[in-house]
Amino acid sequence: MIPSKVQLLSLAITLIPFTTALSGLITDPTQVSNQSFDYVIVGGGLGGLVVANRLSENPDISVLVIEAGSDNRDDPRVYDPYQYSVAFNTELDWNWPSSQGRSIKGGKTLGGSTSINGLAQTRGQKAQYDSLSTFLGGDDAGGVWNWNGMLFGMLKSEGFSAPNDQQTEAGASSNPALHNTSGPLQVTYPDEIFHGPQQKYFQTVVSTNFSVASSPDADDMNANVVAFHPNTMSWQDSDHRSSSATAYYSPVSERSNLAILLQHLATKIQFDGNKATGVEFGTSSGDRYTVNANKEVIVSAGAIQTPALLQLSGVGDPALLNSLGINVVANVSGVGKNLQEQTMNSVGWTPVDGFDFQGRGPSDCMAYPDLLGLTSSSNNDIASTISANIGKYAQEAYDAGAVVSVEAANAIFAIQQDLMVNKYSGLVEAFFDSGFPNGGLGIDLWQLLPFSRGTVKIKSTDPFEYPDLDPRYFAADVDLQIQIAGLRMARKIFQTAPLRSIVTEENAPGYDTVPENGNGGSDEDWSKWIIDGFSSVHHPIATCSMMSQELGGVVGSDLKVYNTENLRIVDASVLPIQFSAHLSATLYGFAENAADM
Repeated sequence: MIPSKVQLLSLAITLIPFTTALSGLITDPTQVSNQSFDYVIVGGGLGGLVVANRLSENPDISVLVIEAGSDNRDDPRVYDPYQYSVAFNTELDWNWPSSQGRSIKGGKTLGGSTSINGLAQTRGQKAQYDSLSTFLGGDDAGGVWNWNGMLFGMLKSEGFSAPNDQQTEAGASSNPALHNTSGPLQVTYPDEIFHGPQQKYFQTVVSTNFSVASSPDADDMNANVVAFHPNTMSWQDSDHRSSSATAYYSPVSERSNLAILLQHLATKIQFDGNKATGVEFGTSSGDRYTVNANKEVIVSAGAIQTPALLQLSGVGDPALLNSLGINVVANVSGVGKNLQEQTMNSVGWTPVDGFDFQGRGPSDCMAYPDLLGLTSSSNNDIASTISANIGKYAQEAYDAGAVVSVEAANAIFAIQQDLMVNKYSGLVEAFFDSGFPNGGLGIDLWQLLPFSRGTVKIKSTDPFEYPDLDPRYFAADVDLQIQIAGLRMARKIFQTAPLRSIVTEENAPGYDTVPENGNGGSDEDWSKWIIDGFSSVHHPIATCSMMSQELGGVVGSDLKVYNTENLRIVDASVLPIQFSAHLSATLYGFAENAADM
């Protein structure tokens, strides 16, 4: 029987993707299945919600965000800064296993890691932002990827509140010329800032004895200082957390052109040839659905899930894809390579009897010693170690599959060496902590700019199986050398007046574990303690780096994935190198700039 024209027309209509005005938070996948949106964004974390907010400012543009987690904005584990870390190892945390028995935390909830992180808001060194274009052969996208461009984005995101009188009395200070007061992200100091002498003493000791300048406001492009830093919290909302969810989604949740599908994982990017046309998503039970993207698919799933999704979709290193029987859509061999993660240990001292912290914090005072500051308290010749071993680090990274070529690694490491040795970038962060470790006073210490490079690789075609994650912690020996120098410095800081007057003895690692030898302890003793007890800092980056293809880049200065169409990435995976700062401020600026492209 030959179908009639009416039947053919009816059949054709049913095959055309239907566009409807969906908005708000959705958990029913059938409301989205086979629908079309102008932009489909994978990941409702920092990058995804910033871009969704800005794109949906145009009422003629429809936006869908697909988020694996739930909306937990009303959960005290999320909104209460004083419950920091309670969300770890729960349903709110991806908790990816990594090599050497460690794990990396990440927010599996609306707002992503901005909903469970430590709230510190710090900017990096000017030279580090200016180096972004160096990884792209000089292409800064018309002034976007340098200090001035990134500062514009960071300021656009910021709703800064200067310290009040009681916060100023406790040590906080700021320069109004460096801040914006009208952006969506609330940034300020805690009402329960510590009023005890400990943070001021730390600042005094570091600036007086360790060649680290004290700054009234470290957001001025010179990050290699000791200063009080603000937090992403809102005094207008009882000092609750200000996340990408509360800052960029809550105020616009009524927009009729913005929808967020919760509790579903993006399982594959759909392609027509090399053109991204939509996203497959589903649940671990095996249900699968598809949504169509009229303009672009934007991936903002973070430095671990983003490369995994690309690999599952046929975008990556053909050797990996072929081994799993995945059809190669685009040969982009840098996907999942160049992983950089930092490593932390904490030095702790017991306060004198009766010592009162005089507040709850969060802690605000941090130091970022550069090469001079770090070597002032240690005889380690870090600069010589770097110079003598760059070629070895490059070869070993290539042998481990962590870079696309030895030549690329040498070029990347040369940029990093220049920043560390010649451009005064902070090499470690010394985060002064009231209440940790062991309930006393401490310094959480991590090396900021590791030469160790690692990988993210899917292990199967199952999108719900976590990828193999190997940061190759301390594969480059200079990373351990820097960690040792920083921890030795941390011990000496506590040994120095006036901070020494409010503590009794070291309880982590303690002199029994790392004996005091008159110069802060031996390299051998520190090394054993570090390796036994270090943790991830939970700042993974660079697995889809914004670099030239020759260096192993995955996206160009426009954030479009090489050898594809209509596919961009906006998250920490595109940062080609770590910054001497926490990631949050940099990524907000990055996402704001990306939304303008």
